[in-house]
Amino acid sequence: MNPEAATPTASLLLAALLSIPAAMPALAQDRGDDTQRLDTVDVIGTRIKKSAAEGQAPVMSLSHDQLAATGISSIGDILQRLSVSGSSLNTKFNSAGNFGFPADSGGVGSGSTTLSLRNLGAKRVLVLVDGLRWINESSASGVSGAVDLNTIPFSAVERIEILTDGASSLYGSDAIGGVVNIVTRKTQEGAELRMYGGDYTTGNGSTLATSLTLGGTNGKTRYFMDLDYYTQNAINSSETEQSRFPVPRTGVAFGSSAIPTTRSVFIDTTNAHPILCPLDGTDYVCNIAGNGTAAGPSYTPAFDNTGFHQWDGGPTGDRFNFGAYNLLLTPSERTGIFSQVSHDLTPDIQFYLKGLYQARTSVNQAAPEPIFIGPGAGTGGLADTVSVDITNPYNPFGQTLDASSNLIFAGRRPLEGGPRVFTQDVSTRYVAAGLQGGFDLGRQRYSWDLNFINGSNRAEQTVEGTYNILHIKNALGPVANCVAPCVPLNFFGGPGTITPAMLEYIGFSELDRSQQSLNAFTANISGGLLPLPAGMLEVALGGEHRNLGASYSPDSVVTRRRNQRRTLAADHRRLYG
Repeated sequence: MNPEAATPTASLLLAALLSIPAAMPALAQDRGDDTQRLDTVDVIGTRIKKSAAEGQAPVMSLSHDQLAATGISSIGDILQRLSVSGSSLNTKFNSAGNFGFPADSGGVGSGSTTLSLRNLGAKRVLVLVDGLRWINESSASGVSGAVDLNTIPFSAVERIEILTDGASSLYGSDAIGGVVNIVTRKTQEGAELRMYGGDYTTGNGSTLATSLTLGGTNGKTRYFMDLDYYTQNAINSSETEQSRFPVPRTGVAFGSSAIPTTRSVFIDTTNAHPILCPLDGTDYVCNIAGNGTAAGPSYTPAFDNTGFHQWDGGPTGDRFNFGAYNLLLTPSERTGIFSQVSHDLTPDIQFYLKGLYQARTSVNQAAPEPIFIGPGAGTGGLADTVSVDITNPYNPFGQTLDASSNLIFAGRRPLEGGPRVFTQDVSTRYVAAGLQGGFDLGRQRYSWDLNFINGSNRAEQTVEGTYNILHIKNALGPVANCVAPCVPLNFFGGPGTITPAMLEYIGFSELDRSQQSLNAFTANISGGLLPLPAGMLEVALGGEHRNLGASYSPDSVVTRRRNQRRTLAADHRRLYG
């Protein structure tokens, strides 16, 4: 599947607010020559500029000092600790192998950190930087609707404003969960170097964050620059007792049914299963239905610490401990530069320009990928059609296990291929420029701004330790048809029997790509319209045009798998309704 979308959107915003001053000083009603003009500020939740003396929208605000006092060097990690935040992605999320390709093509942003306000999902939280939209993440597993907060440098943040109520009335469905507005630092005096380091008592997991900020003012010009570097090492789940085994007393306490020895379910046409399927399971584990009647060994569980659940009774058979292969903390490295400059063209008109570039490399890891074949595998793809021919030199059953007749299911987890390793390389670019200012019309003050945004996010993900199911089908088929580079596959021999030559043929390096782009133009004006008995009727007018583009290009081998899955689903609907 390679969907591509470019969706231009346009909206016109009209908002009016009755400002009712309960106890405002007289000077607020009298604009004489000696009246002091109050500075106006933006408050998320309304486009109308309000003075600092007036009531603001109900937001949670975190200052730069408050953020620094947490001792955490990631904006996302801080926001995820707030009580209003629900479960969301962060660098401890390590399930790219199981959840990386959801059906809605949204992908899972492995290596990113997102925010889910009120647990409504990260794609329902609108992230703004200085009141303007930020570019969505790219995960190389789909087209995401969320923002990776790690793309915004921590040391460039002046404060963070959070609005969780009523945001969708102004910002639309993107803000059903709420709005996060990250206000950046416009200048500072001189240079500042910050370093943060941390480690864990168990495993590696050491973290280093450094930033160099420069800023200053030169007449009518203000500037700020941030250079930052962040690196975090991995902690393997096997390094702690709590995580090296599946969670005890839960649904996954017994591990995975995909084991290094082969589990086979088929109709035995020779009635030879008592000899071929030893009860101790040292060669291969069988659950054979002799002449259509369920038969075979029964098991009861007994746990040991070798990485397996060894069973000598019970209906579920041997189990595999996948926990030891996972990562408790995923490695990540980020390098970025952020800068902005603003210049007063006139006392009432200001020009600004800001830009960011960041490069990230991150890694996820999962247990060796299991191989399931036969219609009982239920993959919905080519794997459901794979048979094991009688001429395969490693077929121990003396009969063809035919996916269209007697084969129900066969599965094996080849440890020889090593764990699945997902490596993401992501680059983020963002540029914003605009004009903003104000003017007096009669006795009222009006504020206006014009903005342009251009951003892109590109990602590549490589996956090592995965398999080409078409090559597996060839390697298990008639040996006469398995010609170079095909190598017959030993699917039933147990751990250590899949040779490097076999792995080279059935394995492949997967490469997936995705990208997102954002182009937007906005124009806003707000101010007092006319006085009313209860106060000034204020108005905000604005126009916005956004062009969002996205594409997702999975590896051609993966595409063939999914096309096959869609074909089988269509055939099923045609035959069975």
